[in-house]
Amino acid sequence: MKSTLLSHKGYHGSIEPSVTDGMLKGHILFIETPIHYNAPTIPELHQAFVQAVDQYLAHCAQNGQLPQRPFKGQFNVRIAPRLHQSAVLRAEAEGTSLNNVVVRALQTYLQGEASANFGAAATA
Repeated sequence: MKSTLLSHKGYHGSIEPSVTDGMLKGHILFIETPIHYNAPTIPELHQAFVQAVDQYLAHCAQNGQLPQRPFKGQFNVRIAPRLHQSAVLRAEAEGTSLNNVVVRALQTYLQGEASANFGAAATA
């Protein structure tokens, strides 16, 4: 899978072209604090993103604040009550937790994606 995201120190940023001024813009994703950056080229946008992340982390350290982390390792999933019940009952019957079921399902999903990408690369 080709990524259209920028990455630095566990943070991810968007790449958004602006038709009105011809610039590239972006913001740090998956945190509540709005942090934006812009530049005329992809390499400069990447550098602006890295600088934005580093400045954010320095600002937090300077002010004794914990920086927001993009991923905390927990999320809420909304599913139909019947599916929820079936999953819990099966997990209970197998002597495991619903959390473990979801972790296994996500691992299987991501492994399938990696296999699909490997197959696509092998045929290219």
